[in-house]
Amino acid sequence: MAFASTSVRLPEQNCIELQRGKRNRIPSSVLLLQMCRENKEVKQLHGQLILNGLIHRSPNAARLVESYVRVSETADALLVFEASVQSPDTFAYNVMIRGLNLSKRSMESLFLYERLLSNGLLPDSHTYTFVLKACSHLKAVLEGKQVHAQIIKNGIEPNIHICSSLISMYSYAGNVESAKQVLDEFSVHNNAICPFNSMITGYMNEGMVEEAVEIFNTMVNKDTTTWSAMLSGYVKNGMHEDALVTFRKMMSYKIPLNEPSLVCTLSACGELGALDQGRWIHKYIMNKREIVMSVNVGTALVDMYGKCGCIDFSYQLFQKMPKRDVVTWGVIISSFATHGQAKKCFQLFDEMIDSGVEPNGVIFVALLSACSHAGLIEKGCQYFYQMVHEFGIRPSIEHFGCMVDLLGRAGRLAEAEQLILSMPEEPNSVILGALFNACRIHNDIERGRPLFKKLTNLEPSPDRYKLAASLFANNGEDYEFRKLLKDKSLESRCGLSSIQVDGVDYEFMVSDIANDRAQDVYGTLEG
Repeated sequence: MAFASTSVRLPEQNCIELQRGKRNRIPSSVLLLQMCRENKEVKQLHGQLILNGLIHRSPNAARLVESYVRVSETADALLVFEASVQSPDTFAYNVMIRGLNLSKRSMESLFLYERLLSNGLLPDSHTYTFVLKACSHLKAVLEGKQVHAQIIKNGIEPNIHICSSLISMYSYAGNVESAKQVLDEFSVHNNAICPFNSMITGYMNEGMVEEAVEIFNTMVNKDTTTWSAMLSGYVKNGMHEDALVTFRKMMSYKIPLNEPSLVCTLSACGELGALDQGRWIHKYIMNKREIVMSVNVGTALVDMYGKCGCIDFSYQLFQKMPKRDVVTWGVIISSFATHGQAKKCFQLFDEMIDSGVEPNGVIFVALLSACSHAGLIEKGCQYFYQMVHEFGIRPSIEHFGCMVDLLGRAGRLAEAEQLILSMPEEPNSVILGALFNACRIHNDIERGRPLFKKLTNLEPSPDRYKLAASLFANNGEDYEFRKLLKDKSLESRCGLSSIQVDGVDYEFMVSDIANDRAQDVYGTLEG
């Protein structure tokens, strides 16, 4: 095994710390651990600690665990924690609980917290912060309340981080009243920004936009995270235009941009088709040295260009990305599926598998959708089988919906019906609607009639009745149906499209002749 050399050239400050550590008889390998930024460096120093017989000496093993967590190697951190940390103290537990949280193993972090308590150790403010974050991820409000009670019982004065974690825990579980109570009690003597940011996020997650805006407007001090919480909340609630307005305010107030604010704004641009704004943000990112072109930012750009119709440029960006995760692959495959390029989707899927990336459910939704629109029945069935049996992905409502649509378009209504009956959960209006639409296309009144009754019970929208009109009319049952439509005085919702040209958003409805630009649009279409 190759070992790290202490003779490598280090920054002056690190050299000073190293010399100070030697005077205090701290092993140089332990000091170097704090400077590691890559897994291979940590492993080399791990080997050095073992060979020197220092691995079991406190606090060396705990520092090694901390270094593995820092380079996102949670499995290695856990191995060291279990095998080499003798009689772990609160610090060692905190490091490991945090590592499990970061790797989305929240349940294991709660089990580790129970071990800490059973070993008679006293949690500190860091412990409570990490454990409450685990409760948030799991929406475990009962366990979160128990931790809250322990904080009060142990006389721990809630600091900014504990308070923010409590607010997040309660709001993620849908208990915004308790979250607001925590904020009100804390803010009496403290005007820190972080808890207010958590409350904004909590309100936005519950769709309580007005309450979030009220908190935002009453805040005297705001930071980048505050603005990012508003941006993220607007996007989450489908208020994309409000997100862009908020972004423009950030720029006018010279608020520093972070990764979440850029990703959320690019998402809003993609949903609105605001290509000019998206291009401006892309150029801004390229010109700012302090902004790192991370996987998340690169993926957001690929998604934005794809949704704005620039699929070729989107693909070029994708190819230039040095690192890609499963979300990146899902975005580009979904973009090609939306643009009707099924073969390209299949090619990209094969490339993704060859690169060692494990597919998720989103990728199979895109593949099945591509198969459906291309009429590739057998290919779609093959992917559905592969998803379930090779990758162990449990089919969601979206997957079943794609398969029903795929079989229905091909006229294989009996198979589509059997697939719905095999579902582990009750089908929603989208799935039943896909089968009913297939009945309408293939004029299957016997299947269509009971389906229509189920659909109107699930979602009695005007569009459902209007869609059914042609099926019943073609089979001589239009009189009673038209009478029903008249009695209900139903009005269909018009389809709406939007496009941004020269920074101005334009909206058009189906058969729109009242629009100011209608004459220009029809003139362009007619050539």
